[in-house]
Amino acid sequence: MTIKFGKHRIICSRKRDHKAYLWNEIYTLRQDIIDDILESTRNDRHLDEAELKRKAMRIRKYSRRLRNMSY
Repeated sequence: MTIKFGKHRIICSRKRDHKAYLWNEIYTLRQDIIDDILESTRNDRHLDEAELKRKAMRIRKYSRRLRNMSY
């Protein structure tokens, strides 16, 4: 899709934007999981396994969507 503003044109691609969003979410979730684990081991604190499992499930879901989008 192309949007015109006078002499300027902007090319918009929902698919490309969605791919970028999925990559950012996967990367952020992985960083969150790593940070949670390192923080809990440093403070000798119990891990919230339910929260880690939810984040891992979201990573799996986003990875599957990204894989399906690439074909």
